Amino acid sequence: MLHERQHQITVSIRLLRIGEMTIHGKSHPVTPLELVPNGLVFLCPWKIPIQSNVLLGYVIDDRVDHLLLTGTLEDRGLFQGHYMYRLEFEADREQKSRIIGMLNRMMLQELQPSKLKLYS
Repeated sequence: MLHERQHQITVSIRLLRIGEMTIHGKSHPVTPLELVPNGLVFLCPWKIPIQSNVLLGYVIDDRVDHLLLTGTLEDRGLFQGHYMYRLEFEADREQKSRIIGMLNRMMLQELQPSKLKLYS
């Protein structure tokens, strides 16, 4: 169970475009399994079409930073009754740095403050 002060990264997906038609779809939460600066592996309860004319947005939020990225779904499989997807982000250097910042904040939350010695 997550305590209130623990750091958590949430991921949701939303439909942005089908063909030439722009859509402002609702965000739907997914279960992230792996997050790296250039990609994501996540579980989703429904089948997402892997088609070049469908553009999805991936919202990554850690309550400090909020990032909307697009990407290419590379692979789909089944894992414990859910669809598992692997995607590669279309992210620039600054967006990748922001993802690293989110991951660093999550890792620093796990360290006990008395054991962490900061230096300048």
